[in-house]
Amino acid sequence: MLDANIAEFAAKVGVKRACAAFGVNERTYRHRRQRAEGRAVRPSRATGLPPRPHPASLTSTEKDVIVETLCSERFCDLAPAQVYATLLDEGTYLCSERQMYRVLAERGLVRERRRGGHQRAGTYGVPRLEADRPNKVWTWDITAMRGPTKGVKYYGYTIIDIYSRKVVGWTIHEVESETHARRLIREACRRHGVDRDQLVIHADRGSPMIAGTVAELLNELGVAKSHSRPRVSNDNPFIEAHFKTLKYRPDYPDRFDSITAARAWMRSFVHWYNHVHYHSGIGYLRPADLHDGNHTAIVEHRQTVLDAAAAAHPERFTKRPTPAEVPTKAWINKPTIQSA
Repeated sequence: MLDANIAEFAAKVGVKRACAAFGVNERTYRHRRQRAEGRAVRPSRATGLPPRPHPASLTSTEKDVIVETLCSERFCDLAPAQVYATLLDEGTYLCSERQMYRVLAERGLVRERRRGGHQRAGTYGVPRLEADRPNKVWTWDITAMRGPTKGVKYYGYTIIDIYSRKVVGWTIHEVESETHARRLIREACRRHGVDRDQLVIHADRGSPMIAGTVAELLNELGVAKSHSRPRVSNDNPFIEAHFKTLKYRPDYPDRFDSITAARAWMRSFVHWYNHVHYHSGIGYLRPADLHDGNHTAIVEHRQTVLDAAAAAHPERFTKRPTPAEVPTKAWINKPTIQSA
């Protein structure tokens, strides 16, 4: 009855003034009138009911087809814009480019759909690698090095052996490229005499690292590949620690004057790191000594010196002094020992 009175009054003075006169919220009145007239009403947020899907919305089946297409071996390395254009040229229209991004966002695949993109970050297996000798597990990455002016960068590619920590290969270029990565890996394997089925090379999921041509090279060389989980930095700890050592060197410049200067500095650094630097992670040995098998004689010599010191001043030692222990294994994600 009240609504009828408001409607009659509204015909004369307007809905807004009529609702104000009767003390009724204008939106409430309009909502009730729509219901009375049998018109569709969008559910309010207060009801908790989901809104009706837009007539132009994609169905669940259509979204599945889009995801399957974008994550296929053919398209997993291409941006949605490129996939969209390719399909149009082939006479196929799945949806707009923007809708492709929306569907990927819904499925959590905007950043990670390459190489098995149906997996989310939490479903990737934990890489577990063990090295008990040199040239069994290598790890590599690329770090940016600032050039002479803002926006100019050089890219340092470095491969290290996780057992000995020795830098087994490095190069610097003006761009990140799978071509440079392939050349570096091939040369490092040749120089160190790597046989088939001997080595695993670990890396994160940067574009050069997961490139198909790099995977083809590893297969050709008989080298197994391993990758970090998406957005998990501690799956590649050895190379990250190495880059920290590199950039915290006292003579590391704020900027390199040229790529030639960057290469000269890196050459000097690698020599220091491999042949002069006593690495805390390997019992304060030099990486080159452990890699080349010279560590046994060095540790024995250290023990001889400590024994002589203890014999000269036994009162200064409560037990036999020993040199720093040299680890027998290196791990990426060492398994935890479950107590019984």
